[in-house]
Amino acid sequence: MLRIEENGLNAEIYTELRAHAGLQPYEPEDVKIAIDGTLFSIVVWEDEKAVGIARVVGDGRVAFFIKDVVVHPDFQGKGIGRLIMEKIMAYICRTGAPNAYVGLMSTPGKEAFYEKFGFHVRPCGYEGSGMTCYINQDK
Repeated sequence: MLRIEENGLNAEIYTELRAHAGLQPYEPEDVKIAIDGTLFSIVVWEDEKAVGIARVVGDGRVAFFIKDVVVHPDFQGKGIGRLIMEKIMAYICRTGAPNAYVGLMSTPGKEAFYEKFGFHVRPCGYEGSGMTCYINQDK
């Protein structure tokens, strides 16, 4: 049975789930600072095992960025990602100003999943390309 915990994300859960998903690791002190700066987080539990996470960063009113939507590979395809996004979007709708900006960066091939929640791929007719950069990158 799944249980959803709001604002229960900690560095251990974050690090473990990202490792299971094969995502970039970060130093423990950096993870703690990141989690401390999170506006809102979700942890999905099956029994005593964390199987999904996500967090929201931003200014809490006009700019939000959805980060670290991760579902353990053994639990993908079971609706956990949808559940996470529903909770994240409900939080943003509750706290955001009218016309607040909500951004995210999809992993390749997952764009259609986020389109179900109102996101669109850039560039489009009224927005240019999204851009990123990584500082002090090892690779």
